[in-house]
Parts: sequence; structure tokens; C-alpha cells
Amino acid sequence: MKNRVSMKLVWLGLAVAFTLASASVVNAQPGEFVKGVLQPLADGFPKRTINIIVVDDPGSRDDIYAKSLQAASKSISPVTITVSCEPSPSGGNWYTIQEAGKREGGKEGYYPIMIGGLFGVVTDLLTEPGTKEIGAKLDQLNMVITTEVMPYIMIQRKNAPWGPTWAGMVKYGKENPGKLRYISFGVGSAHDIVVEWLLKEFDLKVEKIPQGTFQECASTIGAGEGDFTLTLLDVALANWQANRVDVTAVLGGEAVPEMWSKDPNVVTKLGAIDTTFVGSTLGIGVPSQVPQAHVDWLNKLFKAAATSDLHKQRAKTYPGLVFRIVDGPAVNRDNEKLLKTFDPVVRALGMHVDSPK
Repeated sequence: MKNRVSMKLVWLGLAVAFTLASASVVNAQPGEFVKGVLQPLADGFPKRTINIIVVDDPGSRDDIYAKSLQAASKSISPVTITVSCEPSPSGGNWYTIQEAGKREGGKEGYYPIMIGGLFGVVTDLLTEPGTKEIGAKLDQLNMVITTEVMPYIMIQRKNAPWGPTWAGMVKYGKENPGKLRYISFGVGSAHDIVVEWLLKEFDLKVEKIPQGTFQECASTIGAGEGDFTLTLLDVALANWQANRVDVTAVLGGEAVPEMWSKDPNVVTKLGAIDTTFVGSTLGIGVPSQVPQAHVDWLNKLFKAAATSDLHKQRAKTYPGLVFRIVDGPAVNRDNEKLLKTFDPVVRALGMHVDSPK
């Protein structure tokens, strides 16, 4: 009799366990997190390795970013995430976007592309010959997410007669047309296009002196042979720490980075002009053929990775880095706005893809 009771209890226990397991399966909805792991969609995506393409060299900023997302995704993805570096010449992102869609699984979302410096990638369409050669268009890229921004930094020479502010320099420039010496990183670079836009918006006439590298621009400013330039955050920081330049503005960040947060002369807003879409914005995109349901799944995965403590340790390596999550549809709208805003600027430079050669 005791044995029979025991067996009944055993079968009852198994029945309860089976019921609980079945309930767990029912609750494990496709495309949702279950026990910390994002479940595949009902159509089976993803069922194999997802490979993030980096259009740059191993060890580059973009490679390090992609590998940080890879590491943060490891415990929450149902499939392996890998990173492959596939360097390409300037403007090569668009070749990669088109080529990725032709790979096996590329139209399904198995080859997302790390988009580094989104501003530069989008404005490449205004200047890059590939627009005509390969028919590159903005709608060929569907953004999954952007996660952080490395702001562009405006610096000027020390002890300037107008004082250590952007507003002071603008006032001086209006009163002295052509006297300000703008040291530009090349002609037609993303940074140069931004400055040309600002000069147009503020109706400033300056002497433009191109240089070959960001550090050359900063060194010219530091030597007093130029008045202002727009540069990378790390270049600005190094020259500011050496007490060679003044920092006047942060473009692309909604807050002044900590190292300049107590300096009232450093601003993020230049009058009524919106500069929030300026800066080296980092994120992930896919070819436009990828089904939106797959794009949304990738968004969930990389958003969870980007907000993890592991990924946020990047702030220790890149001082001034601004974490800002923007979902794909909003990024796509911003990209359209960016193209519309800077098209006339590039045309005025005579560098537009449609300009007479």
C-alpha cells in the first residue's frame, strides 16, 4: 500500500513538472526574452551565426565598438555573434551595404553593418562618386539602432581677442569679415561640411586654410597660426590638457562632457541651431531588403547589449562619450533631415555629386 501511494506521488510530481514545463514553453513567446535570452522569431530567425561587418581595420574605433556589442550580446543571444573587419576606401560603407545584401542570408539580417560616424556615412551620398557609379541611395540602408555619440568639438586659439567663447568669436567675425582663420580638416570632410553649414547660418566670412589631419589642425590653432577648427573629441582633449587651445562648443551631445562641465564658456547650443545630429554617431544598420520583423529583433538584442554594464565600461576608455539610444525609425528620419540640410551646403562648396566637373 505504501508503494502504491509513493508511485502515485511520483506520477503526480511528474505531471506537475510537465504542466509547469508546458506553461513555460507557452509563455516563451517568439522574439521575447526568456531567462535573459532573446528567443528566435516564429519564422526561425535567427538560426545561425550573425556576423557584424566593420568597414574598418582590426583594432580601430569601430572594431572595438562592434566587439563590445558582441561581448555584451554573448549571454543574451540564442546564436553566436561574430565580428569581421572588411576595410574599404572612404565612402566604402555604401559598397558594403549593397554587397551585404547579396550574401547568403544577407537579406535576412545575418550581416548587420557597424555604421561608424553616421553623419559622414550619410553625407558621403552628397559627395561620393559611388552615388552614380553603383547607384547608392539612402533608402538602401535601414538603421537598426544607434547607441552612442562621440561629439565634434569646436576649439580656438588661446587668448583670442574676442574671449574664450563661440558667441564672442561670432561677434568678432561679423565686425571683421574675412579676418578669422578657419583651419579645416580637408575640404568636404564631415567636419568641414559642418563648419561650412555653421558659417552660412551665422553669415560669417572667413579665411579657410585646409590641413591634412586633425592633429595638424589643432597644432596650427595651438601655435596661434589659426583661429578655430572643429575636431575629434580625443584630439581636442589632448590639446586642451596641454593648455594650447580653448574649447568653446560640443556638437552632437546634449550635455557638456564632464571635463568641461564646470566651464560656462563651453556650450552645446549655438543660438537656435539644432546640432544634436552632428558628431560621430555609432550604431548598426542592415540592407533595406531585411524584413522589418528581423530588424526589430536585432534592435532588441543590440539595445539590451548597449545598455549593459559591460558595454558601458567603454566610457572609461573614451572620456566624453555620450550614450544615447535611438531606435531605427527615428534614425532613418534624422538621416533624411541630414541629407536635406546639408545638400545646399555641399553644393555651395562645389563638391556635390551633381556639380559640374
